[in-house]
Amino acid sequence: MTDSHDNPSESIPPGATASTDPERSVEEQRADLADTVAALAAKADVPARVQDSANAQLHEAKAFAKENPQILTAVSLGIALVALIIFRRKRSHRRSDR
Repeated sequence: MTDSHDNPSESIPPGATASTDPERSVEEQRADLADTVAALAAKADVPARVQDSANAQLHEAKAFAKENPQILTAVSLGIALVALIIFRRKRSHRRSDR
């Protein structure tokens, strides 16, 4: 009978290659593990990911506003108009309640 320890190639996971230098293999595994840990840490850092996403969207909005100043002006006027209408309605309701 043969034991799996007799043939070292049987203990190598699929897709991996046998290395003649065990120290090199250990260093490669350590580097792979460090990369994996770094990737997991980056994914787990939700506040930083949210901040990065917000910064990217802000940059896109600024670029859009520079390229389309007419749209920015129209949106600003629309917001101001809505605010004015709301203010006047609240003010007229206060007067009618007296």
